[in-house]
Amino acid sequence: MLRPGTPLTAPTPDEPTATTGAPEAAGDLTELVTRARRGLRRDVAAFEAALDAGELFVPLRTHVDGAPEGEAVALDHELEIVPHFLSDDEGRGFAALFTRPELVEGIATELGWRTDDHELSVCSLPARVACELALGVIDEQAVFGLVLDAGQPSELLLRRAELASIVAGTPVPLVGYLGDLPPLEGEEVLLAEPSDPPPPAFTHALERCLAELPEIKGHRLARTFNRERDLEPHLTLRLVTDPSADRRALAERVIGAVGELVPPPGYIDILFDDG
Repeated sequence: MLRPGTPLTAPTPDEPTATTGAPEAAGDLTELVTRARRGLRRDVAAFEAALDAGELFVPLRTHVDGAPEGEAVALDHELEIVPHFLSDDEGRGFAALFTRPELVEGIATELGWRTDDHELSVCSLPARVACELALGVIDEQAVFGLVLDAGQPSELLLRRAELASIVAGTPVPLVGYLGDLPPLEGEEVLLAEPSDPPPPAFTHALERCLAELPEIKGHRLARTFNRERDLEPHLTLRLVTDPSADRRALAERVIGAVGELVPPPGYIDILFDDG
């Protein structure tokens, strides 16, 4: 998937094919994309592992020269693919791919997408090729990410770094989705004391805040890493309170006191224990 006017060249000698029209989705990735919305590394990895056997679909602004409707075309020569892009309320562009051709219909109708002033046509591409091409147009200036299955329950937004990790075969957790996922049974969290003491300003702000909250009966600060959820180790603060305490309000109070002082990577988890 490319910017208007940019040629598409097969990236491998294996001659993958592109098909215009609305063929059957031979390698349907919809379920895997839906699972990846949880954000866990293993779910993103399952999607990445299926790319070589799957297809993704590009909504076309113009017909592809040299690619008859419904026929497969080997990507062993230059083809110009001119796709539709999405934009958010701030005018930022996003590449768009779909796991099934019929999933394009809702957003296409809403946005009035057509192909050369005719009914919208889509182009099927090998899924890994489609992701590689999407990555190539995300410059974080005009195009900021990739949206899979826009407007559908399986809608998934990938930032450039996240898509790059998938294309490279080293998928990372999607931290933007993980905030809504509660802890799962059996999750493994590596725990260690911070290798370096937190900055004094952070420590003083935290101690001052906790001293003002009598509901908190104890606390422990540690550095943790959950491979399924985290990009790198970070601080975790465990607070001991009665179960009846307003824990959300307490967490917000602590974050308000230390938020700007949290050392790299710049965020802190706050967990509660009964006491």
